[in-house]
This record gives sequence, C-alpha cells and structure tokens, in this order.
Amino acid sequence: MLRIYIFIIYFFFFLNCTKDISNVKYTALPVLSSLFNSRMLLLIKATYATDNPLEFIEINSNQIYKDSDDVSLDVSGLPALSNLPIYIDFGELRISSKYEPRGLEALESVRDSKRFWDFIAPQRQVYCSQPYTLFSNTCDTDQGLARFSEFMTGSGAKYPSNDPTSDAKGFDGTQYYHAGVYIRSFVTGYAIEGGIIKTNTRFDNREVIGSNIIPRNSYKPGSSDIEKQTLTPLMYPVFYTVGEGHKDMTIRPGFDPYIIEMRINIKENMMVHSWTNFTGNIQTIVGFSDWRSNHKSEVDMGGNILLRSRVIYPETSSTLNITGGTRSLTSYYALYRAEETDFKNQLPLAATPVKGSTANIKYIHGGSYRLRCIQDVTPLDGYPETSIREITFTVTDEIRQNINVDLTCP
Repeated sequence: MLRIYIFIIYFFFFLNCTKDISNVKYTALPVLSSLFNSRMLLLIKATYATDNPLEFIEINSNQIYKDSDDVSLDVSGLPALSNLPIYIDFGELRISSKYEPRGLEALESVRDSKRFWDFIAPQRQVYCSQPYTLFSNTCDTDQGLARFSEFMTGSGAKYPSNDPTSDAKGFDGTQYYHAGVYIRSFVTGYAIEGGIIKTNTRFDNREVIGSNIIPRNSYKPGSSDIEKQTLTPLMYPVFYTVGEGHKDMTIRPGFDPYIIEMRINIKENMMVHSWTNFTGNIQTIVGFSDWRSNHKSEVDMGGNILLRSRVIYPETSSTLNITGGTRSLTSYYALYRAEETDFKNQLPLAATPVKGSTANIKYIHGGSYRLRCIQDVTPLDGYPETSIREITFTVTDEIRQNINVDLTCP
C-alpha cells in the first residue's frame, strides 16, 4: 500500500510540472534534439525554382554555361551538366531574430556571433552527386547521395535541425531577419591548370578530380586585398536578410507544423570560368554564373549566389494555379510579395519554370502578391533577369485555397 501512495504522489508531482511552465528559463540556443523535432522541418534547396525546377538535361541543352568574357577558357573534356561531379560539405545552417541592418560586418567577435545567431542546424552534412572513394566516407554515413538528389530536384534535402520555437513570443510569434548557410567546401569535378586536369583537390580528406570553388567565390571580381580584410567571405555564410516587403520569416508559437525553406540558386547557374593563378598558369573551373557580378578573368568571381529563406505553414497554406504559359525553358513565373522592391539582389519568394500552359506554386499564405513573367535573354547565363510582364493579386487568409491566375509567359 505504501508503494501505491508513493506512486500517486510522484504521479501528481510530475503532472503538475507539465502544467506550470511560468518559471522555466528559456535559452537563446535551441535545446530540442532533432530526434524530437516533430514540429519543424528544415529544407535546403539548390534551385532557383521552388516548384518543379528544371532537370539538368533541360538547362542549356545539358551544357554548362561558358563565360564569354574569359578569353582563355580551356574546356577540353568538359562534361555535360548532368555528368558534372559535385561534392558539398555544409558546416551548418542558422537563422537570427536580431535585427542588424549592417549584416555580418557588424559582428566583430565570436561573442557577437553567438548573440546574433540561433544555431538551428549545427550538424555538418556532406552531399555528393556520385561516390568519390570506395572506402568509408562522410557522404555515405550522411546519406549524401540521396540528400544531394533531394537538394537538386526541388523537394529539398531534410537537414537535421533543432526547433527554435521555445523563443517564439506572443500571439504573432518571433520575427526572424537573417539566415545563413555555411559551406565549408564545394568541389566541382572539372578543373584544368596549365592544360593538365587537376586531380589533387582534397575533399573529405580524399583526393578528387576538380577544384574547390569556395575561395574563388568568396569575394566579388576586382576586390582588393585591403577590402578583403574587412569583408565577410560571401560563401561562409551565404547570407540572407529580410528585404523591403518580405513577410515570410515569422515563427509563431503553438503546435502547428511548419517548414523553414532555405534556397540557393546553384543548379541553374553553373558556368565555366578561367583566370591566371599564382603560378602563372591559366586555370579553368566550373563555378557559378556571373549574372550579377561580371567576371573577366579575375581571380575572384563571387557575388552571384543568393539565399532566400521563408517559413511555411503547410496546413494552412494555399496553392497558386497559373495559366497562360507557352513552353520556354528560359522563362519563369516568379512570385513576390506586392510590397517587394528589389528584384535583382533577392531571389523571388517562389518560382517555377514555364514548362507548358499551366504551372503550380505551393505554400502561399494570405496577402498581396506580384507575379512576374521573367526570362533569361541576353546574355544567356542561367539567371532570368528580364521582366516581360506582371500582374498583382490578393490571397485571403482562408486556408487551403486554390488561387487561379492567368499570365501570358513568355
């Protein structure tokens, strides 16, 4: 009988603990393990399009773009885009609720960085398009082949993460202003130095054919050594800041599941570049398109990779059904909030290529929107910059709607 009484006392003690959380101390760092993270899903995508992105073979007829301003390109043996080996080593993914208009340049110490960031995904991940060794490696243990496919096909790779909702405040929740993707290494499997295939690049402590393109893409073309001492490398992290009119980075309290989607324009923007390296040899690598920061054989070729992050509540979102398209694999439907003003330095909120007369974009929440028909015209470099036409429309807060719009494109 005594054991029964003790059990009842302990039972009501723990029951009461679960009901009263007024004295719980919240930490600035998320504490929920990814094993228990049943509310939040963190997806990372390597595509300009959020929905139904182009296949590799549909991009530029499966050919890697070539930088027309690099007069010394050596493209002997250049593979098709779909056959290009790619190996990526992610350090971690972060978000921040601290408003800082100066961005990362304002962080002057490790202490500043810890205060600024919420470390939602501190686990290293290695993705690879194909095996790079017969022996045990990190890509195998991270299921990197499958995650690379998800990363590139638009579904998004599921990144192990913590749920930061312990910090969500009030009815409206917590507004986040920044996101960062830390890429430790990004190797593309084609590089020629002085007419010889480069085979001694290190990735995951293995030698692979190709070149680590992170150093070349950390600064914009023409950056001086003095400027580099004060600038944060562009690839560590690839950085996003909520821009004018952006409204999709709020995490609200409660129990409804949500998705944090982080998207980088990689797949559609692979391009061959060359420069004269420190040994005096012409080196050719496959990097990223110079659609934004023009590269003319400089040693640096960064400034062309953008990140956009958004918070999605799939249970209450709607679907946008678009008609009026004519198949054109260089044209896109790009969706923005109506209040957005920057269409060059920010990726669209969502996008899909014009593969036919109809198109769909998922996960649209209430508000006013601008839908643009945009096209990659001159130069043809993989990034659609030319606006053809646009319409505006409004979505109510009613859940799970089908929103129908018509926009001729291209």
